This record gives sequence, C-alpha cells and structure tokens, in this order.
Amino acid sequence: MGLSLEEIFEEFADLDREDQSKYLLELGDALPDFPSALRTDTNRVYGCQSQVWLSADVSGSGETARLRILADSDSNIVRGLIAILQSAYDGLTAAEILTFDIQAVFRQLNLQQHISPQRRNGLRGMVERIQLIAGRHAVIASAQAAENVSLPAPLPLCPAPRFDALHVRRQFPVLNRPLGDGLFPVYLDSGASAQKPACVIAKEREVEEQYYANAHRGTYQFGVRIDEEYESARQLIADFIGAQSADEIVFTAGTTVGLNMIASGWAAPRLQPGDEILTTVMEHHANFVPWQQVAIRTGAQLKLMPLTPDGRLDATAFDTVFTERTKVVAVTAMSNMLGTINPIREIARRCRRVGACLVVDGAQSVPHFPTSVAADDIDFLVFSGHKTYGPTGVGVLYGRRSRLEEMEPVVFGGHMISEVAIDRSTWSSPPAKFEAGTMPIVQVIGLGAAIRWLQQIGLAAVHQHEEELTRQLYAGLREIPDLQIFGPAPEHRGGIISFRIPGIHPEDLAAILDVHGVFTRHGHHCTMPLHNYLNISGSTRVSFGAYNTSEDVQAFLRALHKARLQLLS
Repeated sequence: MGLSLEEIFEEFADLDREDQSKYLLELGDALPDFPSALRTDTNRVYGCQSQVWLSADVSGSGETARLRILADSDSNIVRGLIAILQSAYDGLTAAEILTFDIQAVFRQLNLQQHISPQRRNGLRGMVERIQLIAGRHAVIASAQAAENVSLPAPLPLCPAPRFDALHVRRQFPVLNRPLGDGLFPVYLDSGASAQKPACVIAKEREVEEQYYANAHRGTYQFGVRIDEEYESARQLIADFIGAQSADEIVFTAGTTVGLNMIASGWAAPRLQPGDEILTTVMEHHANFVPWQQVAIRTGAQLKLMPLTPDGRLDATAFDTVFTERTKVVAVTAMSNMLGTINPIREIARRCRRVGACLVVDGAQSVPHFPTSVAADDIDFLVFSGHKTYGPTGVGVLYGRRSRLEEMEPVVFGGHMISEVAIDRSTWSSPPAKFEAGTMPIVQVIGLGAAIRWLQQIGLAAVHQHEEELTRQLYAGLREIPDLQIFGPAPEHRGGIISFRIPGIHPEDLAAILDVHGVFTRHGHHCTMPLHNYLNISGSTRVSFGAYNTSEDVQAFLRALHKARLQLLS
C-alpha cells in the first residue's frame, strides 16, 4: 500500500517548489509494477505527451465493492501523478469515487505549477477513465440491487436569455465607427465573414503583447500559459458543440481545409469503384469539389439528393438515394445561398441504417443556432473561426473518436509525430495527429474568446433574434415587384436570403447599396452548381449576425428601393 493522501499533503507542505517537483519524481519511482498483460490499447489513456495505461481491480461485489487503481506511464512525473490518484481513490467504492472531489486534491497540492498543460490533459484523461470505470461498476451494482435501473430524467431546457441587439452591436468597434459620409455601416455579409466583438480583438492583442509563445513547445512561463489557453479553447469548443471529449476537436486553418482533410485522409483510402458519395447541389464549393475529386480518384460515384421546388431536400426521395452502396454523406447544415436548414438528425438516421459516414459543413449553422454533434449523431463536423465572430485563419474539425483514429493525416511534421525512424514514422494520438507544424496559436485562443462571448449572450437568443430579422426582411422583399427570392419560407431557413431582380445585375445593385452604407454579397457565393441548377448567373445575398437590428433591415429596404428605381430607370 502506498502513502496516504494525508502523508502526501504533509510532505508537500514542507517543501519548496523545486523540492516538490523532486518529490513527484520520487513518488513515481516508488509506484508498484504494472502487469504487462494490462499494457494494451484498450487500457491506453490518450491526451498526454507520454504513454499511459490504466485499469482497476475490484474486490467484493455489489454496492460495497472497492476499487484499486492500476496504472503506469513511461514518464516518471506522470507516474508520480498516478501515485497521487491511487492514494486518493484506492479502497473507495464506485459511488464514493463518483462523488470524490479530486480537484480539491489538485488545488491543495498546487499541481498546476508542476505539470505542463499537455500533462494536465493527460491527468484529466486519467480521472475521466477512473470515473468511467467507477460509473460502469455503479450501474452493475445498481442492477444487482434492483430489477430495473432508473436513469435520471433529462434536464429541462433553459429559456433563452433576453436579447438586446443594440447592446450587442455596441460591442463591435467597426460597426460604431462612421463611414466617410457620416453613415454608420449596415453590415449584412456575416455569411462571408462575421465582425469581431471587442473582447476577441482585446484577447488577441493581449496574447501578442503579454505572453506570446509557441504552443506545446516550452515549459517556461509564457509557454505554460499559452498551452493552457490553447487547450482551454479546445475544451470550450468541445462543450459548445456537444462533443464527448476535447480530444475530438482538431484545429485547422478553416472549413475548407477541414473538409479536404476528411475527404483525403478518411474517405479516399476507403472508397472503391461502385461506392457512392451522397451530397447536394446546394453545397459550398468547399463541400462539393473535394468529394468530386475523391470520386474521380477512387472510381466512386457522386450522387445528389433532389431538391423540392422551394429549395429544401426532398425527404420523400431518401428511401431511393440512400442505398447499401452509400459510404459517405456530405451535407451542409445550412445553405449559404438558400438559407435552407437541412434535417441533419434524419439524415444521420439514414446514414446509420446503411452504414454511411456523415460529414456536416457547419460553417453557416454553428455560429447561428445550437449544435450537438452527439445528439445529431454526426461523424465529422467542420466550421470556421471567422464566421463565428472570431479570427481568420482558424477552423475546427470535429471527428467522432473512432473516425479520427481511422483517418490518416495529410500534413506531416512537428507535433503530430510520435516517433521517427529512418524507414518509418508513427503518429501521435488525435487531435495532435492532425495538428502538424506551428498552429494558428493566437487565432485559436481568439476563437475561444469568441465562443465564450457567444455563450454569454446566448446562442438560442441569437437564433431567435435572427429568425425575427429574417421574417421582417422576407416580408419586405415580397412587396417588391418582380423580385425573386431563392429558398424556402422563413420557418425553414436561417438568417440568409438571396434574391434577384430581373434587369438588374447583382454587382450593379451591390455598388449602389454600398453608396448608401449597406454592405451585401453578390455573385455565385461559391455555389456555382446551385446557381446553374437555378438557371441564374448570380444573386444578391443578405446574411445576418447577432449585431444586426430591425433598423438595419429597414435601412437595407430603403436603399434597395432607391437602387431599384435608379437601375431600372
């Protein structure tokens, strides 16, 4: 039996920081031998720079059964942490482990100053594994004690907080700065790139000015703080989209890069002639061209789900288009041109029925309404920082743990390497496996600040606000003679509306709107197949963000009426 927690506490209290680190090493040296038969992939704990294996022995049965933690690592410092976990947990029942405040132990020992953020991730992984083991035994014990295991009722939905659009708008410096003619900008192009609130701008400046360093490289003060904030952003994003673990979050350069990584690293090695890739004509080029190219390379067939006349996926055709040959389904959660919100949960159900992998482009959805990759049963989800009120140059690739383990990296070097020999190399575990070289460090931290800001104002409230703006705009556009709106009614779309006025080129219209301080998007919006399908060369797009107001809608409609009269006269 090792030392008790009380003995470890007493020893730590009498030592300075340097000697405390030495004591951790001593605890690691004294760790009991780990059975070689338990050194398996099943018992591996991921998330740490070092290798860790963890299991448990159970003595007794039922609710009084007690657990003994068995673990080992190739790092002596991690072995010291294991010794602390054993002192804390050994001899407790499963129920006691689940209620034990292990964080209080870490705080009392002030472990943060002794271990790097990567090792803290590994420590968190070990705690999660111990709690998982305890949870399983608790369920077994309950099942033995009663015929039926009662599960906790789901938590009630919280009401959306009150949303003050003017208060939100005041947080965006660029929108509160008058243009040269005294007008304030009416920014209606958030579908291309959202503006950044002051807190995000300030966070990026803080990092650059006060503690910038490379991530996962140094143990000095700057490096430790950078690592902590970088990995905190990963956990924050995992929670934001409902992922099971922060290890399922991979940072990328953006949505386009993430989708290409999935197509080249997961799909291309698996698809064969005769396999089918199912997508839609409404996809952004970033979620169309990679699958087109994979189909060309592998001999797989690219198939399209049919649309209804109002621009929604035709669910009546799902029984036909989903087949046993369907291996990948790549679909946007919300069209960046039509505004259509697609039935991701139903598509996921169809994917499971035929064994297909579901890839979701969340670039337009994640910033605008709540997302849960777990509830929606999504295999891969990608989105961009710059559309989520964060910096450019950073994106997120979520992958179900099993899918990330299957996926091959497409960029090699640096942090993603586990071991390099002359004739071979091995990769780190996800997410490091896909984060080669120097990552967009400041941008990742800035994205974390943006996500935190979104959580504070309430994404459900943002969605409700944008729904109201969309209804207002839709009603106003329908009053304009000959104007053609593309996509479904407001109840089936998000905060995007694209339209065209016969006889007016979208580029000319955008130029006149700009004179009035109204900023919109024109062109094909990176959806050329969709525009060809609609038999148009281009359109004008309005896309909302949290900072837009009813006054913005009215200003746009006034400018549109003036531009129409001018261009048709």
